[in-house]
This record gives sequence, structure tokens and C-alpha cells, in this order.
Amino acid sequence: MIDLCDLGERPPLGEVPKRMHAYLVRQNRFGQPRDAWRREIIPTPTLGPDEVLIYVMASGINYNNVWAALGTPVDVIAERQRAGEPEDFHAGGSDCSGLVWAVGRDVQSVRIGDEVIVHSGWWRPDDPWVRSGKDPMLAESTRIWGTRRTTGAFASSRAVRPTSASRSPGA
Repeated sequence: MIDLCDLGERPPLGEVPKRMHAYLVRQNRFGQPRDAWRREIIPTPTLGPDEVLIYVMASGINYNNVWAALGTPVDVIAERQRAGEPEDFHAGGSDCSGLVWAVGRDVQSVRIGDEVIVHSGWWRPDDPWVRSGKDPMLAESTRIWGTRRTTGAFASSRAVRPTSASRSPGA
């Protein structure tokens, strides 16, 4: 198993490095984005049975990333820790495109090597609003990747549910 790839070096398709590069904010660095965001090496996300690992090729940037760097109006790290997530960092980036690099055992809708576009939404699959067929983005359990979830797209890889990843046209 590969430990870490250099920036710009893509591992062989389907091989998941143990660690990855990510741009992170930590609470002790809250402040101007140019100072708060720093490249660090962190463990590559572990996949759940219903998740896919995306090798990130491009990421969007928006004001959520500025606010995360500032730690205001919400300290996203403290908010997630109150919800039970242990990480003491935040990797921003809500939307991205890339390649499916690994799939959880229950995933049927995408395959390793598929080109995908990932939207920002995450919600609990058992949310009553979602289960009733209503718009999941309006569900109470909805969170936005890279804002209210730990690892966004400012990283070499990110784990998402296939409902967040759509195959690219022509893929």
C-alpha cells in the first residue's frame, strides 16, 4: 500500500494511499484566510460501506471557506466536535470533480474510475423528510461538505455518499 503521493502525483487507479495532502484550518490559526489555511498531511478518509472515495481533480471555493478560516460566524470545528466528530481540523471545499478511487462494499451506482461531479449536500439517509421523498437539501439533518462535515474537497481525496456524486456527462 502506498503511504503518500507527492502533490500532483496520482496513485495507480484504485490504490488508496494511507495519507494525503489537505489544506486545513485549525482553531489556533483562525484569522485571515491566507494565514489560516495551510497544507498538511492527514490520514486518507476511511470509507463506510455506503461511501465512495473521490480523487479530487478540481474544487470550488466560496465564502464558507472564508468564514471557516475566520472561525466566525460559526466555529465549524467546535460545532462538529459537539456533534461527536473527533477531528481538530477543518478541510474546506464543498463542491468538486474527480475520479471514483474506491467504493464501499454496499455501493452499486458508481465504479472505480468513473468521472464524477460532487455536490455539497449530505443528509442522513434515515431522515424522515428524505424518506418521505421531499427535497433532501431542506431536511433538518442536511449538512454541507466542507462546512459542516470534516473533510471537504481541499484535499487529495474525500469520502462521500454516491447520492452526492453524479457521473459526469460522457463518462
